[in-house]
Amino acid sequence: MYAPKQTFLSNQSFNPTDIALFVDFDGTLVDFADTPEAVIVSNQINLLLESLHLHLNGAFALISGRTLDSLMALVDADINMAGSHGAQWRYRNGARQSVSLPGSEFINIKALLAEYGKAKGLLIEDKGNALALHYRTAPEQQQSLDSFIDNTLKLPQRKDIRIIRGNCVREILLAGTDKGVAIARFMSQPPFYGRKPLFIGDDTTDEDGFAWVNAHKGISIKVGEGVSCAVERFSNTGEVLAFLTMTIKQLENSEERLDDTTQPGTGTHR
Repeated sequence: MYAPKQTFLSNQSFNPTDIALFVDFDGTLVDFADTPEAVIVSNQINLLLESLHLHLNGAFALISGRTLDSLMALVDADINMAGSHGAQWRYRNGARQSVSLPGSEFINIKALLAEYGKAKGLLIEDKGNALALHYRTAPEQQQSLDSFIDNTLKLPQRKDIRIIRGNCVREILLAGTDKGVAIARFMSQPPFYGRKPLFIGDDTTDEDGFAWVNAHKGISIKVGEGVSCAVERFSNTGEVLAFLTMTIKQLENSEERLDDTTQPGTGTHR
């Protein structure tokens, strides 16, 4: 059984009833698989997500690089979600929105990158507003893929296109869309507004989210090793699940105490 570290958890300033909780998916909530579709989400995790939404009064969302369709095919829980690094978002009431589709130049660059990936036998994931090439099953392809992106497509020289160098994946998307933007969008409206943001992620794709949360006096938590601007650290997905489970218990205890103080005959009901 994993147990979350007791750094910020034992700090009196951490009150789960005050937080707006954001959690990455792959590598944070669930372990990686050889392909995105091979990830398995247990019934326990689905129930955990529903409970977090319930006890946080809706101030909970998944923030993923996956498309919404990919997330919803795996997660059997009616919760808030942001997909494609914030280019898509969905509210629990079913409303969905997305940023404008990219122009022809970005589409042409996507096509060149996809053609390269097909020739090299890489897994291609077209997200509409982004394109990802996965090399988890062919790690020897990393150097040549990076060379193609940097020297042939010359993408590092562009300011309109962003390159994300994630865990066994390279992804391109339009600049101005990231997980920090996704969190900011949720935080600008109820029930998130006015709470302290807490974001848990594991990869370079989550650093924008960490930076936004840090700038807004929230709590950022990196899962695993590696340089990060996150201020706290969990070792693995097991510690993440332990923390989320403990958070639910703390929230339930707070609700029970509130119920006790409002019952007739306790002397505190007014």
